[in-house]
Formats: sequence, structure tokens, C-alpha cells
Amino acid sequence: MNQETIQFLLTTAMELLTLVCAYLGLRLINRSWRLRMALIVVPLLANAVCYAVYQTTPFFYLGVILLICLPFVWPRKSA
Repeated sequence: MNQETIQFLLTTAMELLTLVCAYLGLRLINRSWRLRMALIVVPLLANAVCYAVYQTTPFFYLGVILLICLPFVWPRKSA
């Protein structure tokens, strides 16, 4: 496989992973906040690494989506 094919497959996989993890991280209401935080932070770091390697905007925007989700997962003092 050439470089463009690998980048396309990685971009598609990260788009799907980001959407699934953002949904699950926001919807797992009664689960541990650490699990929910991990579901958001791990793909965020993976998108940051992919953006650093490939310098393409889809990875940047996927990271922004996960950063927007992060305050909704952050634990409160009452929790």
C-alpha cells in the first residue's frame, strides 16, 4: 500500500473511533468518570499524534471535537 492509501484508511478509522468514543464518553452516565475520561482522552492523543505526523486538518478537527466533549465528562465535586 502506498502512503495515500494508508493515510486514507487511518483518517477513516480515526473518524469512526472519534465519533464512537465521543458518543460513549458522553452517554455512559452511571459508569466511572475515569472510564469516560479515558474514552475521550485516548482518541484525542491519537489524533494529536496523527496530526503531528501527517499535518492534515481532519485530525486537528477531530481533536477539536473531543476537546469540546471534555468539559461534559469532567467530574464535578458533587460526584
